[in-house]
Amino acid sequence: MNFITPRRLNPQRAPDPEACLWSHLRYAAEPLSITDLVRRTDIDVETVARQLRAWKKDGLIVSIERTGLFQMAKIAAAQDAPPTMRAAKKLPKRFTPRSMRQRIWTAIRVLKVFDLPMLLIAAEATEKSTVAYLAQLVRAGFLERLDQPGEPHRRYRIVLDTGPHHPSTGRASINGQPHTRLLDHNSGAELHMPIEARRKPVAPFFDQER
Repeated sequence: MNFITPRRLNPQRAPDPEACLWSHLRYAAEPLSITDLVRRTDIDVETVARQLRAWKKDGLIVSIERTGLFQMAKIAAAQDAPPTMRAAKKLPKRFTPRSMRQRIWTAIRVLKVFDLPMLLIAAEATEKSTVAYLAQLVRAGFLERLDQPGEPHRRYRIVLDTGPHHPSTGRASINGQPHTRLLDHNSGAELHMPIEARRKPVAPFFDQER
């Protein structure tokens, strides 16, 4: 009589709590509370609270004031997994106060709420470069515009402060399409924003070549 030796089954591996929480926050349709996350993930409340504090400190999530609710920052939501934190001491020289963008970012963190003339004075920056950089920060979710139509100057408020080093931007190509690449050197998070093609003005019909 032949006996078949049963195969040893590998025990099911428990999901990583950090990855599980990240996934629920990333795909949540609305802000979540600690209680919501505990109920959805079956992770103990101490672990959830500790991880949320760490991510909030790193600027990866933001808390809705006086509600006890949390949501993922826009730049963090582009990441499949929590980014690996980077050491500030290894950053290149462009993060010194001599860098215009570093002066702009430092002034933003100090002022909190500001208009464009105030920022230009505080950062000793040029208007054209500052406006372009602020537009990128607004699009990435670091700032929000406060000014209303008809106001003489643009006004902003910082909503995502991840640390002392300014977010840097560059160009990247994704699936053949140009994107603006924004890298947060404080958290290591990276965001790619599509670049909209500029339409070339069409010459009047009598100027076009026949």
